[in-house]
Amino acid sequence: MLTLIMFLKGRILVQDSDQQTSNNQQNSTVPMGSPAPIGVPQPSPAPANIMSENSAPATIESAPVYSAPVPDPNQIPGQQYAAPHPPVNAGQIVLQWLTYAFWGWTVLATSVLVATILAYYITGTKTGEFTPYGIAAVLVLLPISIVCDFFYNKYEPQKKTGATSVVMIIHAVIFAILGIGSLILVVFSIVSKFTSSATSNDLNVSLYSGMIITVLYAAVFLRTLRPTVLPWFRGVFIVFMIMVVGTLCILGVTGPMSYARVTRNDTLIASNLSAIQTAITNYASVNKQLPSTLSDVTLSGDAKKLVTENLVHYQPDKRPVSYDSYNSTSTSASTFSYSETKKYYFQLCVTYTKASDTKSYAYVSPISSTSDDGYDTYITTYTHPAGKVCYKIKTN
Repeated sequence: MLTLIMFLKGRILVQDSDQQTSNNQQNSTVPMGSPAPIGVPQPSPAPANIMSENSAPATIESAPVYSAPVPDPNQIPGQQYAAPHPPVNAGQIVLQWLTYAFWGWTVLATSVLVATILAYYITGTKTGEFTPYGIAAVLVLLPISIVCDFFYNKYEPQKKTGATSVVMIIHAVIFAILGIGSLILVVFSIVSKFTSSATSNDLNVSLYSGMIITVLYAAVFLRTLRPTVLPWFRGVFIVFMIMVVGTLCILGVTGPMSYARVTRNDTLIASNLSAIQTAITNYASVNKQLPSTLSDVTLSGDAKKLVTENLVHYQPDKRPVSYDSYNSTSTSASTFSYSETKKYYFQLCVTYTKASDTKSYAYVSPISSTSDDGYDTYITTYTHPAGKVCYKIKTN
């Protein structure tokens, strides 16, 4: 019974659907202008701006959708968002390498300059001849390092990957090793103060030099890594290096370089006075007399410069001493030849600006060459007082 009821209900629905379809067809076949059937709903008139059948279909342009930048997890809170850098090319990698390398060379030259300047001020070692080279090195390397750093900073990514990370790691490891080596020097100097017999001034030079060098390498190490927690360190590092190099240059110019300039003639005399003595002795041996002036002897180089600049004064002494000597002329011990040898006496007078510092010389003879008559056969210029000094010499 239930099945029959459902079948009849379905037939009724089908008939209603067919009736609705028939009514729609009748409405569509009504001629234009004829009255519409009563009770049949009419479609609303089309809008006036409907496009014709032959017109192109309208296109709807989508409005640009704004997408907020994805925040960088490494971004410092409160810092303005920076757009990511484009991919790194080979030129930028070379610029990165040059930046790290020149900073490393600058720190190395500065470290050597620190040691030489401290040695001068603490121990009085004459480092004036080397100091100009150190100052010239840092004055050339520092500007190059700053220029490379300036251009590399435009392309330096906050987080380095790939080749840039390899370059950074290589230089960071080198700087770390050198910094640890200088730290070892500091500890060694402190321990040596209690266990070694070395002089206190020498240990102080090692101690203070090691401390300063350790700070320099720690600074360049942080500049190489450039951690995100220290975004301001790059600018501080450049200012720090400028101040250190400037201070060292001032100390170098006013200290060892100034001393070297003042004692330039002293160094020239001490290094070349013995060459003048040798030339006079050779002249007396050949000509059997002393030269009347130094222009009669053959000199060259800095020894000649002493004479042309009137830094040495020659004075012959009229007191030759003759003595007899016997030289064997045959294999027979009973055969001798008699010869007479003369010694000639003269003086070489110079004026020293500063007293000598024996620590700056590698060797100082402990034996005096002064004979009973007050004349020497060679000149010792390792130690000398300030002022005029006359060396009494006799030919050998």
